[in-house]
Amino acid sequence: MKINKNCHEITIVGKLLGLVILSLVAIAAMADGPMTQVGQLDHFRDCDGCSEMVVLPSGKYMMGATKAEFEGQDKYSYMYIDETPRHEEPINSFAIAKFNVTRKQFAIFARETGFQGKGCEIFNGKAWITDASAGWQNPGFRQTDNDPVVCVSWDDAQKYIGWLNSKLHKTTETAYRLPTEAEWEYAARAGTVTAAYWGNNPQDQCKYENARDESARFLDPAADHASCTDGYIYTAPVGTFKPNPWGLYDMLGNAEQWVEDCVMVGYGGPPNLSSAQDSCKSRALRGTSWAGIPFAVRSASRAGMAVSTRESNYGFRLARSIQP
Repeated sequence: MKINKNCHEITIVGKLLGLVILSLVAIAAMADGPMTQVGQLDHFRDCDGCSEMVVLPSGKYMMGATKAEFEGQDKYSYMYIDETPRHEEPINSFAIAKFNVTRKQFAIFARETGFQGKGCEIFNGKAWITDASAGWQNPGFRQTDNDPVVCVSWDDAQKYIGWLNSKLHKTTETAYRLPTEAEWEYAARAGTVTAAYWGNNPQDQCKYENARDESARFLDPAADHASCTDGYIYTAPVGTFKPNPWGLYDMLGNAEQWVEDCVMVGYGGPPNLSSAQDSCKSRALRGTSWAGIPFAVRSASRAGMAVSTRESNYGFRLARSIQP
């Protein structure tokens, strides 16, 4: 991995300009109307094999689901308690990856560290099974180098992040990490207030995200699916579909994304953001995947699993703090 010594450094003037632009767009986006594209945000890449990062300005938003999202969705009412109470959440400026970590990026880490990561829950064409021979190189379906890496656990993601920070000689203040749940939803919403960043119509899903649709009905014919076809049964190369207003791709589909937080039912207390492996046994996942039902393709949707869990629809994207 070659470190880019001329990587983009964020200037104070640039961040202030970004804040002004974002504030103006966020005001316009508060209405339940068409998706509005935001002005140019700062991007940077720390090395040739690193993720391209998008710098999001400080702000605040309403985190969690609305009652309106669950109208007529009685069979999913159990999810409501986990996505509420809806509350205002302040966010400091931070950077988040434009795409999920890809197989190509993860392969560099695996090659240099000898990481194997065998044992993953996969779909074998009939049912979900635990396959001891499956892993990020063999998730049960074919992938390209530009597909999101899957069959990675929260623990695996931390190993990748530790390797990357060591490689780049990152300090604590600028180290790569997983986004928090609050940061992730802020980024996924991108100034919008609708169920998904494109609006409230699940049939528009195939334009923006790779999730369960007509092409994936065979996974479970009885499960809900969107009445459209995105052209992919399993993962798609990152960036295949339209981005959200802040230029982030696959935030609500393709692969579920591990985040930093320990699992907590609802938002009744402060989050546990400790990255220590022994601080909790389960961590949160956000977004959904190629296997996700349309109702899960929402910015407020949440999940969580044990930190050692590998599934062929679990991946991750990076975040990084921005120093003033």
